[in-house]
Amino acid sequence: MKLDCQITDAIQRDFNSLWKCKQLGETLEISTPYLLPDSTLMSVFLTQRGDRYIVCDGGGLSELLEEYCALPADEMKDSLEGIADKFRMKEGAANGKPLYFKDCTDLKLISSLVFDVANFATMAASALVSVASDEVEEERTKRFATRAEAFLRTVKPASLSFRPLEIAEVPGVRFSAVLASSSKVWIVSYVTGSNATYFRRSICDTAMSFKHAWKSSLHDHIGRTIPLVNTEADGYQPQKLQWQLDELQQESHDSTVKWFEKENLAEMLRS
Repeated sequence: MKLDCQITDAIQRDFNSLWKCKQLGETLEISTPYLLPDSTLMSVFLTQRGDRYIVCDGGGLSELLEEYCALPADEMKDSLEGIADKFRMKEGAANGKPLYFKDCTDLKLISSLVFDVANFATMAASALVSVASDEVEEERTKRFATRAEAFLRTVKPASLSFRPLEIAEVPGVRFSAVLASSSKVWIVSYVTGSNATYFRRSICDTAMSFKHAWKSSLHDHIGRTIPLVNTEADGYQPQKLQWQLDELQQESHDSTVKWFEKENLAEMLRS
């Protein structure tokens, strides 16, 4: 079938079918096609006060951020106020919770207000939840790295010394730990993640990095490439990640170490 611009008719039909309206007393709840970070569709609320038409988020943005945004309350509030200012949103309150709204006296402007409020809420939610998630992930990754390095230092042979985490022969890659003797290097990467998505990303990055290392000119000087897998992380879900873990095992040349079996590192660093 030849594509032409009539495809927009189908797109409009599908998109428009997601708009729904429900009467709630004197208020209309309008469900929009805009997706929030918790996989629900954004709803806005339309009310009339005298000659004013008011479109608000109903406090839904505040409730979502309370549950999913891991930033400190004052930091989240400052960031949200900054985004609201850019969108020229007004702030009110309902049942003790902040809500954001726009209003007008022209019936023709209601559709513009609905778009503005929905767009603001989805963008603010996505930005603040994403930033918070990345910051929390980075902090948890650092904590595991600190524990792992401390353990490495207790079990490594005296003949091995820690080297810079970037190896000239494997450009563009930063490993978690590089230990070296006079003629060989042992490369360790920490695999962790607070959910399956982050953990999968960590697995894939490690597998690709080890693959590059073994294909580089360093090949004959590699003692082992060892992925140290954080089995205590929430993202460690082997039933969901089995083929990725199998590939990691292959690319690491069968040197994978699970955290609860970390004592095996001592032997691997001697072979």
